[in-house]
Amino acid sequence: MIGIRRDAKALVERLARGECFRITYRNKTVGEFIPPARMSAVSSDDLAYRVAESAEDLGGGLDARAADALIYGT
Repeated sequence: MIGIRRDAKALVERLARGECFRITYRNKTVGEFIPPARMSAVSSDDLAYRVAESAEDLGGGLDARAADALIYGT
């Protein structure tokens, strides 16, 4: 987990590398950080996006970034 206030520099660097982040408040999604280059390629209601999320949540061998690479060729 990344804390926006304490890890702002790391967050910006990871966004620059193409990572996406979900913003939660009290365990509810309230927004997303998505790099501009990926905004049109991935949306939160894209079924493949949810599959990658589930694979990570279930402790599978792929994290969300690796699943995106397989699905979207990024």
